[in-house]
Amino acid sequence: MKIDQHTYLSVLIHMLEHSPHPAGLKSKDGIFAFANKAYRDLVNAPCDIEGLTDSDLPCDTAQFASCFVQQDRQAISENKTIVTIDVHKYAHGFDAYTFEKRPVIINGEPWGIQFSATNLRELVNLASFAEIMALGSTNNSFSTIKPECMRLTPSQEIVLFWLLRGRQTKQIAQLIHRTPKAVEKQIANLISRFSDVGVSNRASLIEYARCNGWLSVIPEQLFKTPASIVVQ
Repeated sequence: MKIDQHTYLSVLIHMLEHSPHPAGLKSKDGIFAFANKAYRDLVNAPCDIEGLTDSDLPCDTAQFASCFVQQDRQAISENKTIVTIDVHKYAHGFDAYTFEKRPVIINGEPWGIQFSATNLRELVNLASFAEIMALGSTNNSFSTIKPECMRLTPSQEIVLFWLLRGRQTKQIAQLIHRTPKAVEKQIANLISRFSDVGVSNRASLIEYARCNGWLSVIPEQLFKTPASIVVQ
């Protein structure tokens, strides 16, 4: 039995309209069909956003319009939700958000993308709390030192941030615009920095950092360069 496209999209719009998070719908051609007030406020978009594209919006995100189209096409072609970290100068200033981009399939055909955003600080705090609670009760191999007591250099912080999110050396190098050799050097420095609490290699560095609050640390360096990065 075929689904009526108009009815299906109307249901999605009703759901997204009441979401507290920035959210909306875009066709597979990158044309907005809907965006809720939270998203319009985020990018300083007009109420009548329907029919516009990212390049039409009066926000610095417009310069990434072609990148967003590529991400949407990836989600549609692979038929999976992709997650990005987006750092831009939004209507309220520089900030970082994670975007989930989910394919909208109607009657077996790709129609477009349903997207929603969460402020990175909010998401990191929630995720780190859940993971620390899950790991903390079972892991006794490391001594506990609060992150604020263990100062790192900006370069070490940004490398650790991406290590904790599953990035490999070459990927981190591309993300922070450094050479793989420079990234490996920072990883070695991190292992040495945490050696007093039992860290001896990359795996134990990641385990220690996950168990001791580093998931909640967002490096200031992350906010220095506008970017849209697929992380999942």
